[in-house]
Amino acid sequence: MQRELLSAAVYISSGAASVATQAARAAARATTRACVVDTFADPAYARSSVKIVGPKDDLLEATLAAARDALDRVDLREEPAPAPHPRQGAVDMVSFMPLTERRDDDLLEACDALAWRFGEAFEGVPILMYGPRAGRSLVEARRGTSFFASTKTEGPPSLTLAPDFGPSDVSPSKGAAVVGAQPYVTNYNVAIDGSLEAGRAAAAAVRARFGVQVMALPHAEGLVEVGCNLQAGGARDSPAVGDVRACIEASLPPSCSVRKAYVIGLAPNDALARAVDALSRDVSERSTFPRVHEACGGPP
Repeated sequence: MQRELLSAAVYISSGAASVATQAARAAARATTRACVVDTFADPAYARSSVKIVGPKDDLLEATLAAARDALDRVDLREEPAPAPHPRQGAVDMVSFMPLTERRDDDLLEACDALAWRFGEAFEGVPILMYGPRAGRSLVEARRGTSFFASTKTEGPPSLTLAPDFGPSDVSPSKGAAVVGAQPYVTNYNVAIDGSLEAGRAAAAAVRARFGVQVMALPHAEGLVEVGCNLQAGGARDSPAVGDVRACIEASLPPSCSVRKAYVIGLAPNDALARAVDALSRDVSERSTFPRVHEACGGPP
């Protein structure tokens, strides 16, 4: 059963817990053979996410339901601008991922096929694909959008690449979405007392040592958050969170310190265990989705 299960994460450009809750409910209503294993909301970053696990067809159905619900509810014109966290769309990104920290090309290919089925079925916004079939990484796809400029300008979302699906015009209210497949991402955030420059230096140290995507952004309470997307790459497995924290701490000047560090959502083994437990129970015994946890207090 376990190898039949894949995961998808829907990232939404709203920090309202109610948006994540409603998207999770939509996913739960769509099918009983996929389950929401995690929901997260960060009001300071105006960003939330829903993570879903299930067999291929059921995962696709539930992910489409969650993304459609979120797209209906979020209007970028009502969200903070410039964006506190980079974004290019109301449904900012959808990522299909194997449930393993190791590189697995067969499972990644299955996720890639699901991503393209999602892109074809998800209507209303331009969609840029990333992953093996698209021949470009997530970062390369985002560079074809206004994602990286969104924290500095109040302008509407835009594209410099032709979309793979959907309309060519970008709506100011809904933006565009990037959709694809990649190795499982463990979102690990480290909040530091210190300057943005110190955070950027720490991010550069993590990037150089582990080859993962990482950025430093101002966060609540005057902290700077070093957000790390930990995942396998090439012949390398995903780095351990303890090693990443140690790297950050070693790079900080004496005047700076780590205030807190936490995983947003679930590591792959935890997501898999939660899904296997939920899917093995009778439908009447399942909770429809986990409660939303918010960044201000850290995940439970």
